[in-house]
Amino acid sequence: MLLNVKQRLLLLNILPDEGNYDTLKIVRDQQNLLSFNEEELKRLKIRREGEMYQWDEAADEPVDISIGEMSFNMIKMALRRLNEEGKLQMEFLPLYEHFVEGEDWPSDVAEATSENGDQPTPIKDPEPRTTQQVMGSRPSAEGDQS
Repeated sequence: MLLNVKQRLLLLNILPDEGNYDTLKIVRDQQNLLSFNEEELKRLKIRREGEMYQWDEAADEPVDISIGEMSFNMIKMALRRLNEEGKLQMEFLPLYEHFVEGEDWPSDVAEATSENGDQPTPIKDPEPRTTQQVMGSRPSAEGDQS
């Protein structure tokens, strides 16, 4: 599944942080796949500023991340729960539509690229929000708007 930085951070934030042993092993494996390696951290200039993450959106290219069936179902349940509680945020909408509604997700970089050649930014906040506003106590996913 092709994911940009913000989508990866959002998914990292909604994976459960408690459960049985098997669930937590799956969560840990999925967190490792969604996380950023050293090369990505340097290339994207990812840094945490207070409660928010910042990065160079110009360098943000979708990365193919494998999401297994059990992880997919955990994400789906988390998004459903946010929806049922009335806490689903606009930035989660493309993820919700894919994981819960079953909408197709771009399968290659060419398909994930807009007509004018820019990389997609399907999730954008009109203005930065604190982590507390977005997820409670978990770090939020915000990119540089420059």
